[in-house]
Amino acid sequence: MHKQFPNPTTNPDVKSAYAPDFADLPDEIRDAVDAALQECFDKTYCPDELLGNKLTQVRGPLDSLPKRHGLLLEKAIAHAFAEAGDRYEVQTQVALTVSKEAMSLVECNQLDKLDDLNLPIDGGHGKSVVIDIVVFDHQTCDLHVISVKRGGGAQGGRKARDAREDLTAAGLMLRNIMLRKGLPVLSVKKVLVDWYGRSGIVARKKVTRESVDEYFGIPIACQVEAMSDYLESSIAARMAPRLLAAIGNNCGPADTDRQVEKITSYAEDRVETSTEVACARPSLAECLSVLPLRRQGRQMQSVGA
Repeated sequence: MHKQFPNPTTNPDVKSAYAPDFADLPDEIRDAVDAALQECFDKTYCPDELLGNKLTQVRGPLDSLPKRHGLLLEKAIAHAFAEAGDRYEVQTQVALTVSKEAMSLVECNQLDKLDDLNLPIDGGHGKSVVIDIVVFDHQTCDLHVISVKRGGGAQGGRKARDAREDLTAAGLMLRNIMLRKGLPVLSVKKVLVDWYGRSGIVARKKVTRESVDEYFGIPIACQVEAMSDYLESSIAARMAPRLLAAIGNNCGPADTDRQVEKITSYAEDRVETSTEVACARPSLAECLSVLPLRRQGRQMQSVGA
């Protein structure tokens, strides 16, 4: 049964199946969800010959949204680190080129024997690797190199093996970058966040939504689940009129459309916060500035600035 949420745009005593309680959801995360929904539902999908246009417009967003949910998971996890205070510096979508020699070293050795190594970056040739989240802990001087997978279905074979090796090689090279730039990294923690636990990727360290808070020592799961709940209920609200149209029922879509408008047009007073960090050591962003910019797709971003 679908979760019931109070609707903040109406009487607080009235319950609605489509209105999430997102008062505590950070503005940045809520806006990212709204943008993903807008992109999916504003698009007109090419009609499938078998399904016809109306059913295609139902299937199209449902095919796209789980993939976008993976990106939103990444954003919510990074935001949880940023909200934990000045202890953490966070960067997302960190791209680097892993040399062939580095990949060969990872492929031919047991992973536990590589922990104390750091590999220099020589030249611009090799395999392009993008790490979802990089976090430096100023308190412990640990560098967390994090790959985020939604884990809704198995990624077997070569793809799963590549994900594990890429994470290991990138962690070794990032440690070298940090030390060269003067950031005192004592250890690199390479971890796969397999949110639903069904990615099929075998990693030395893997955490799921049940264990992520315990592993990192900060509240992450509650914020990520709130984001997912908001996305889930918003999908239901936007999908209802399409489903009614697809089955030929014209009774009620107008009311549902108005309900969607209420949900998506709701705006809270937003409070901007800023933190001043005085530290002689270089920032994570400064250390990573030596990496090349990605030519396509999302760029590396600082989180919580």
